[in-house]
Amino acid sequence: RNWIVDLCAPHLAGPVLEVGAGHGTFTECYASFGDVTAVEPGPYAANLLVERYADDARITTVAGLVGDLPLEPSFGSAVMINVLEHIDDDQGVLHDILDRLEPGGQLCIWVPSYEFLYSEFDAKLGHVRRYRKRQLEADVRRAGFEVVEGRHVNLPGWFSWLIMCRLLRQEPTSPITVKSVDKWIVPVVRWIESRIRVPFGVSVFLVARKPV
Repeated sequence: RNWIVDLCAPHLAGPVLEVGAGHGTFTECYASFGDVTAVEPGPYAANLLVERYADDARITTVAGLVGDLPLEPSFGSAVMINVLEHIDDDQGVLHDILDRLEPGGQLCIWVPSYEFLYSEFDAKLGHVRRYRKRQLEADVRRAGFEVVEGRHVNLPGWFSWLIMCRLLRQEPTSPITVKSVDKWIVPVVRWIESRIRVPFGVSVFLVARKPV
């Protein structure tokens, strides 16, 4: 989470639109950049989100879709973390976000990469697709955005996903494994990839901007 938030941080300005907020794992982090409107379409997750931030005046929770929001007031930035890959009409939601951003407002997107890595676990997670970096860049341009930055993230994770999920058909959900990776592997990978651009990775991070 901290790695993703730090990648987004230079591009965030309030008020922030969080699309697909889930249970609110990232929501409070974004609130340090301005008021947050956290949108979540899933009824169960939306209820948890409402309860979690009921007493936080910085955060407005919305059970629904981006298209349900009024066009005004506009947002200074928007974030979609592991969300776009779940949406059948990804162009539709990108257009809806564009319409609600201020001119110059930026959108941060994090998605799983490479369609050939698509596994039974992806399907179980509700992933409609995985993305190539060039494909995602083309998609946001087609929606009316300018591409500010696009990069692959987590090269070792690419091999792990290929072997564990794609070839062995395993689900990487063991709490011990997840905690070990977060504690020992992610900091090293993050340090290396903050200094060099890797040619591929298990995820794509992209920043797009609404033209002024």
